[in-house]
Amino acid sequence: MKILVVDDEKIKRITLRDDLREENYDTIAVESPAIALQLFQNEHFDVLVTDLRMPKMHGIEFLKRVKKDHPHVTVIIMTAYASVETAVEAMKWGAYNYIKKPFSSGELIAMLDKLKEIREGIDKGGLEAHAQTSHPEPWRLYQNIIGKSRSMQEILTLIETISESNGNVLVSGESGTGKELLAKSIHLNSPRGHHAFVSVNCAGVSDEMLELEIFGRERPTEEHRVGRIALAHKGTLFLDDVDSLPMSLQIKLLRALEIGAFERVGGEAQIEVDVRVIAATTVNLREKVQCGTYIRDLFYRLNVVPIFLPPLRERVEDIALLINHFVELFSPNQPIPIAQQAVELLAGYAWPGNVRELENMVERLVAVSGGREITADAIPIDLKLGTHIHLNDSMSEVSFHEIIRSTERELIAWAMKKTNGNKTQAAKLLKMKPSTFRDALTKNIGQIE
Repeated sequence: MKILVVDDEKIKRITLRDDLREENYDTIAVESPAIALQLFQNEHFDVLVTDLRMPKMHGIEFLKRVKKDHPHVTVIIMTAYASVETAVEAMKWGAYNYIKKPFSSGELIAMLDKLKEIREGIDKGGLEAHAQTSHPEPWRLYQNIIGKSRSMQEILTLIETISESNGNVLVSGESGTGKELLAKSIHLNSPRGHHAFVSVNCAGVSDEMLELEIFGRERPTEEHRVGRIALAHKGTLFLDDVDSLPMSLQIKLLRALEIGAFERVGGEAQIEVDVRVIAATTVNLREKVQCGTYIRDLFYRLNVVPIFLPPLRERVEDIALLINHFVELFSPNQPIPIAQQAVELLAGYAWPGNVRELENMVERLVAVSGGREITADAIPIDLKLGTHIHLNDSMSEVSFHEIIRSTERELIAWAMKKTNGNKTQAAKLLKMKPSTFRDALTKNIGQIE
């Protein structure tokens, strides 16, 4: 890898350059972003290591300019002002990681060695990152999290940053977006990765059973239960649907997180526990706090690092990548080809069930393909017609004609699904002339055989 170091501190800059060269890294070191930008015009660099605070141009501004013109470059920020907020700001604009001053050359070299392993893994197909150019990383598969959209790239980079910390994480997003997968990725890439990842679903069970599940039971006359929080000692406790916790368990969990100890049901002994909590929710916990149904201090304990997983309809550019991934997953011996028109139809659907729904659909398409190419004809009619537009207060404007057409598509899809594709019966359901219905069907999804 070819590395460019930018630091206005001469001694640090030269020391880093010499130490990196001794480790066989082709390294150039310069004193300012202005000189670095000139070098970028004529030379290719794989990694940029830059200070955050420099005269004339701040490191964040420098980062933005580099990533805009050279998106393939991996950027590592050096800063004496490191904090979660600073790191997140840098990650937002495409930084790979940050390192806090003062640091030894060995720390940076270890980071570069890890990056080199990742790049070599990419070249060998190990991380499944692929590009049309000679530079990898237009999208990354990170512990099975796939995405080239900007929102997913920001999340992937943030995972790499926060995995090294012990801060609790609150993941929010719609059902099916992959919140538990993200939690596992954070765990596996953290120092706790060789300890247990223990999952608890807080919804759908009684308050009593949930307390036993999390904290366990210690009664001579009944079955002894260790409790999930104890099983997660030294590891990670994942609390799915954490918004469903009743008030009594919110209090007990808050105390456990505050003092690092808990009591089993029926027990009196304080059991010390060291866990990192990653919680997930499909609702706005802050609103529950404001309504008085969620303890404010527990929310703050869980929300140290908030991550929002966007719905699939807001990252359409990731759908084709996910389709190819799932096709390979469900046909490992001989990946089944899928026609571009079929991919485009799938990409045009809103996927209310998000990635989980897409995965199930691809599994179905592979299963019924008989080993042959998946064509547009195999796509169910309701997916071809799409789904209606969801109006909400955050929308600044809407298209009247698009809403009308969307509603028309939804009605046609409903009728076709209800009649198993019988156009005459579908027209009758909608009290339409068969010829009028056929015209509407053709207008919405193209010529029907």
